[in-house]
Amino acid sequence: MNVLLAGPWDLAGKAMAEQFFQEGHEVCWLTREPERTLWDGRLKGSVCRGVFTRQGIAPVLRTHHIDTVIFLTGPLREGPDACTESLDQDLHELLAALREHPVERFVYLSSVELAWGGTLTPRQAALTAGELYCRACREQGDLPLLIVRMGYLYGRAAPEDMGLTGAVLQAMRRGQTILCPYSPEDCIDVLEATDAAAAVYRMAVHKMQGTRLLVTGHPLAMKDYYRCLEQAAGQPARVQWQAKRHTMPVEKYSAEPIKTATGWMPYALLDQGGWKLLCEQPPSRPAAQKNGAARQRTPHPLLRATAETLVLFGITLGLLRFSKDVSDLKYVDIRLMFVALVACCYGSGLGLLAVALASLSYLYSLAASYVDISYLLYSVDTWVPFVIYAVTGSVLGYLTGRRRDEAEALRRKNRLLEEKCTQLQTVQGETLEIKSLLQQRITAERHSFADLYRIVQELDALDPPRILQHTVGIVENLLECDHVAVYRMDPGGSSAHLAACSAAMEGRAPVVPDGKKLAALCSELARQPVFANTELTPGRPDLAAAIRCGGQLYGLVAAYDLGPDRFTTYYRDLLKVVMELIGRDLVRALAPGEEVSA
Repeated sequence: MNVLLAGPWDLAGKAMAEQFFQEGHEVCWLTREPERTLWDGRLKGSVCRGVFTRQGIAPVLRTHHIDTVIFLTGPLREGPDACTESLDQDLHELLAALREHPVERFVYLSSVELAWGGTLTPRQAALTAGELYCRACREQGDLPLLIVRMGYLYGRAAPEDMGLTGAVLQAMRRGQTILCPYSPEDCIDVLEATDAAAAVYRMAVHKMQGTRLLVTGHPLAMKDYYRCLEQAAGQPARVQWQAKRHTMPVEKYSAEPIKTATGWMPYALLDQGGWKLLCEQPPSRPAAQKNGAARQRTPHPLLRATAETLVLFGITLGLLRFSKDVSDLKYVDIRLMFVALVACCYGSGLGLLAVALASLSYLYSLAASYVDISYLLYSVDTWVPFVIYAVTGSVLGYLTGRRRDEAEALRRKNRLLEEKCTQLQTVQGETLEIKSLLQQRITAERHSFADLYRIVQELDALDPPRILQHTVGIVENLLECDHVAVYRMDPGGSSAHLAACSAAMEGRAPVVPDGKKLAALCSELARQPVFANTELTPGRPDLAAAIRCGGQLYGLVAAYDLGPDRFTTYYRDLLKVVMELIGRDLVRALAPGEEVSA
């Protein structure tokens, strides 16, 4: 993909740029900020600075072959409630340019606050206006629109670059009172920046559209949010609760749609160690600017290498003058040594400069020896030193440059491997945590292997005629349901009669089920051991299972009025296992030589 990030500096935009870079895509950033460093200096990308106009944006879209545009709204999304900054004009100009250069994806970063309801602040109203304008363009111009409503962001950044979380951290460290318009029990969702970038990347890859809620699914009460920031700041928070507005309930912060559609999962949660990222803050912006000024005062590497080359040339000239008086140096080509040394140290660029300097030195030595320079044009023999200098400088410079490129490629590969290793370690920690939770759930699960063993013991102790009657109690206990009926198939398998039912089903369960419905149910059970009425077809049980004895259909178990969580694969497999145990006991209960009627 060729991605254009449009808007002012944004923590989400920085993380997304680095995410797309790491995945091998091209990234360009369009911003008004004249000097701001937008991403990690190791990453290479284009930055277009200036005022947003349709005429200026269109060439950028064409030149970089942009197919994905992400509009950044950092100052609005996490700025103060009375924020006066407006991005409407930039958004209008960008969408006008997209009418001439259609793209495959347009992402508008919005805030989860717009899902809370209630009276809008000026900042929220500006975000809402942006969403409405994007939807209008989608209806009129078929804009492939994805609106991502994100939770609050945090990450490894200077506090002034983290929006709400950074402002709270700064206030805590200064001992200031924090005015919170919400109550301590109101919930918010906080995202780590790289997690948010990974989610947006996956949504872009899947070409998702519509309005999506990007949250971790683990919302925090405001009091817990401030408690985590207290740990990061190392100072207590002085919070004044105003309770003027309220967020939405915990159950509304669901990340299941994003997880199901893309397979995304957040790696860092603020209350589960994520706050430690806030303790590792890089220097604030003024200090970073000072460091940038110090770097600017350092000589440029090319200027330094050129100066060193000239110094080596001066030493070479001194050795040439000295070699006239030393017999052992008369047969050593010091100029060739100079060319080879410079080409090996600095590459082909300065190697060619060394060739030119050596050639000029050779010409000067010929002129000083009273040799007519025009003689060089007519004698091929005199060209040999120049050819040797040129070949030596070119070949050695090329080899040096190639070796440096390979070393840089290996360093980049090593950095990527280190980042992937860090991600894998994080995933491993998350996996171990999930494994621990699943183990706890299995241990606490009501239907364990001990329950199955108990069922086997009860069935073995029953008389054969009582097995079907006891099946009702087993299924009631298994599915926590009071509406269970068990039918015994008649000889021939074309009809059935009621063998037992729950107390709540007496008088409701038909003694002889409808022939067509019974045939349809038997047809379903012939393909699968357990039938689940997931389409909620009237007249059919919610769950039904076949009791087979000796490989033939012996009876049916039907359960009604089940809760939504009883349709899962877990309960279907459990019901299947229990029916196989009942069928095993029925086979053992048959008298020798008795056949199963079906």
